[in-house]
Amino acid sequence: MRTLEESSSQESSAHIVASNDDLLSELLLRLPIKSLLKFKSVSKHWLSLITDPHFSRRKNLKPNPVSALFLHRPSPVTNPLFGFVPLDPLQTSAPFTSLTFVDHPRGIEILQSCNGLLCCSSVDYNDSERKYYIYNPTTKQFTTLPPLCGRSVWRVLGVNLAFDPSKSHTYKVVCVQRCKSSYDHCQIQIYSSETGPWRVSGVPFTAPISVDFPSGVYWNGAIHWISPREASLYFDLNEELVREMPMPPVPDDSNERGIRYFGESCGHLHLVEIYESSTTQFNVYEMERDHSGWFVKFRVDLNGVALAFPGIIEGFHEEYDYYMYSFSVLCVVRREKEEDSFLALHIPGKVIGYNFSSKSYQTCDTDCPLAFGWSYAFQYIESLSLV
Repeated sequence: MRTLEESSSQESSAHIVASNDDLLSELLLRLPIKSLLKFKSVSKHWLSLITDPHFSRRKNLKPNPVSALFLHRPSPVTNPLFGFVPLDPLQTSAPFTSLTFVDHPRGIEILQSCNGLLCCSSVDYNDSERKYYIYNPTTKQFTTLPPLCGRSVWRVLGVNLAFDPSKSHTYKVVCVQRCKSSYDHCQIQIYSSETGPWRVSGVPFTAPISVDFPSGVYWNGAIHWISPREASLYFDLNEELVREMPMPPVPDDSNERGIRYFGESCGHLHLVEIYESSTTQFNVYEMERDHSGWFVKFRVDLNGVALAFPGIIEGFHEEYDYYMYSFSVLCVVRREKEEDSFLALHIPGKVIGYNFSSKSYQTCDTDCPLAFGWSYAFQYIESLSLV
């Protein structure tokens, strides 16, 4: 039983903390984001502290890990639906199954995820009618981007988000459009959350028609676009220049790249290429920080997974005596400790987390149909970042 003196001392300590904003902020910064969202309702004063842009920037100095994936479900042309795959045992509930932060007759789709924010658009067939949004699924806040500028462009090829909360609380959005005057020329427009409206960046540039502009990846100050057949590119946001991105060699007997994954995690850019459906062994590449080339970061062997989950076997080729395997690489997930990093794989009915170091795996059931392509999966990272 506490004495009156002890109770008085504890009340005094609590009063000191509550009356000192610097001390209170230091304590709040040590809490998980889920707790901070709940504590916003404690008082107006706590709400003011937690929603302060300076507090958000300090909270984001250390990148938050990927805690889950949104999987795009095959659905009708309108009102896209999303499955939810937790990658962290503390992540139990889905923030949404469809995006309803604005009321649009055809619904809202995700274009890209980037360090806690989602780049989204309305489902419209006409580029001139499509609206673009930046949405924070943790705080439920969103902003509507202004219309694109200029009339010398024709079709939108891709809209990509560039956001690194460890360096800045602001973000940029890069739009690549096909020029009306020349079909093989593209023009870039940039929107900045700091300065406002879209502006044209530089002069038109030539780009192979096979470049995957919709699936751009932001990493190391640049947006990266991959091509299965021709040159891959990246756009340096500081210098506003388009450069060619070096790629691993393609086998002599292949006409195009066997791209199975291209994405970023915790400050690392990764690539997975698989050229045979009969293999369970492949490499995970990582890009050098200076864009000089790729190196093998992890080696994967899924033989143990195939033995434990026969559903991964798509068929058997009798003539050549080998099995064919059916799986999709959803995400390379890097953790603070490298031995905790893993590969998220989608096989029929399950998502498997394959640990690179121990070669062990964990599973999570999913009713999302198997879809080939990393572009069906979007990272969920809890964030207090303002939009």
